[in-house]
Amino acid sequence: MMAEVPQPEPRKVAAIMFTDMVELSPEARRDEALNHELRQEHGRLVRGLLSGHGGREIKQLEDGFLVEFDEALPAVACALELQSALCARNECVPQTRRVELRIGIHLGSVVHRDGDIFGEGVNVAARLESLARPGSLYVSEPVVRQVQSQVQAPVVRLSRGDLKNIRLPVPVYRIDPPVRRRRGTWMSRLRGLLRPGS
Repeated sequence: MMAEVPQPEPRKVAAIMFTDMVELSPEARRDEALNHELRQEHGRLVRGLLSGHGGREIKQLEDGFLVEFDEALPAVACALELQSALCARNECVPQTRRVELRIGIHLGSVVHRDGDIFGEGVNVAARLESLARPGSLYVSEPVVRQVQSQVQAPVVRLSRGDLKNIRLPVPVYRIDPPVRRRRGTWMSRLRGLLRPGS
C-alpha cells in the first residue's frame, strides 16, 4: 500500500497589516490598570474600523493586532483612518492617556493553518511594522503599486539609511495620514468606536 503524499498547503496573496501600540506615557507604563484600559481602548478602535474595510482579525498580540485583507487598498485605508483617529483622540486627552501606533503592511503570499496565518506576507509585514515611525505606516512596493493613485496621502520611498540599514526583500515606503481632518467629525466617530461593547 502506497503511503499518502502530503498535499501542499494552499497559498493565497493577501494584504497583511500589523499594528503595535507604542509611545505610552511613563504613567501608563507604571499603572497596570491604566495600561490595560488603553489596550482595551486600542482594541475597540481597531475592531470598530476593521469591518468597514473588510479586514479580518487573525489574532490580538500583546501590544497590537495581526489583520488580513484581500487587497492592499482597504488595508491602507483602514490604517490611515486608524492613525488619523488616534491623532484626533490624542489632541483631546491628557498626556498620560496618549497612544501612538506603528503600522506595517505587505502584500504577499500567506498560508492559513489552525486559525493562524504564516508566510512571506506575514514576515515582511512584521518587519515593516517594527521599523515604522510612530504615527505613520510603512508599506512595501507591491502595496504602493496597488494604492498610489488612489490614496489622498503622500507616499515617500525610504532609503537604507531611513531603515537603519536593514535589508528587506522589497523597497519600503512611508505613508503619513492626512495632516488634519475636521476635529468634530473625528470626535463624533470616535465616541461610537471607543464605547465599550460597540
